Amino acid sequence: MFVPPELVPPARGITAFLSSQARAGDWILARLFRAVSFWGSVTIDLTSARFGQGTSRIEVVAIMGSIEILVPPDVRVECDGDAIVGSFEIQGQKWSRPAEGAPTVHVTGTACLGSVEIRVVDPEAPSWIQQLKSRWNEVRGLTSGER
Repeated sequence: MFVPPELVPPARGITAFLSSQARAGDWILARLFRAVSFWGSVTIDLTSARFGQGTSRIEVVAIMGSIEILVPPDVRVECDGDAIVGSFEIQGQKWSRPAEGAPTVHVTGTACLGSVEIRVVDPEAPSWIQQLKSRWNEVRGLTSGER
């Protein structure tokens, strides 16, 4: 599950200036990962990433832009950010189920006229289209039962 310490990069980052950037797939999260979004959007998808043992930090700055961080449920998340006329929030912690000794990601930073959203995602949760179909079938079932 863990990457050997010598393979974990000490620092990496991503910047979006009037653009969009994403980090996803099979990659190793650095001990310090910095993300800056200025009038743009950044997505950091940790659902397939690999981690070093212990704590990794993600420092973010969103100025009139957005940063979205997707975290798998088996990773512990700590969030300590500030919002200035913006939002800095964590969602989906009900999916979180980290085990003892699980890797920890500490997210800190600032959102100024922008947003930072950390979402714990359950890979087994139904997609929005599956939820929509389910609701549609429920409505159709009620309508046909009333006839």
